[in-house]
Amino acid sequence: MKGSLQDKTHGRVIKSVSRAVVVFLAIGIAAAPSIFAKPKAKKDVVSNLGVIAHLQLDGGTATRMLLVQKDGKQYLYVGLSSSSGVCIFDVAKPADPRKVEKIAGAGGAQAADFQLVGDTLAVTSRIGEATASSSNARPRSVTILNMSDPANPQQMQTFADVTSVVADDARGLIYLSNGEGLWVMQAKQPQKAEALGSYGG
Repeated sequence: MKGSLQDKTHGRVIKSVSRAVVVFLAIGIAAAPSIFAKPKAKKDVVSNLGVIAHLQLDGGTATRMLLVQKDGKQYLYVGLSSSSGVCIFDVAKPADPRKVEKIAGAGGAQAADFQLVGDTLAVTSRIGEATASSSNARPRSVTILNMSDPANPQQMQTFADVTSVVADDARGLIYLSNGEGLWVMQAKQPQKAEALGSYGG
């Protein structure tokens, strides 16, 4: 009796140990692939940020730039420090900008400002460097360009010794002032006024 009780107890212990061994083996087999598997390589993140194009400017540094968009095309107008000339770049493909035109300007002057009204561009040029004592009334030259074809602008007129210039985009006008007085340029056709309704019989 005592022997059979010991045998039963001994048998239960063996079964318990056997189950524990089986459980540990199962866990070990299941975990083995993850333990020995190679770590997943991180995918390289490709960034499209940063410099995508570079061009040398053959007329000195840029003093002014203006983007012009027309008929689905984009042009960059660059005023240069060496003259009042303007370089025109086709930037429809920003990664591949192309120089399409250079408008010669007065020697010794530099493009100081651009004002675009409709299809008309006013290029203001100044002579010499600005000083602390200089004022906005310091004479400049203003060249008016017809921009109907942005890749091939046509020079319309140049005003010398201009002391002030302002654009009225709403009415398509450019006002200039020099020693000869006030000039008013029609830069684009004004919008047609809405027809007024009539009242009464």
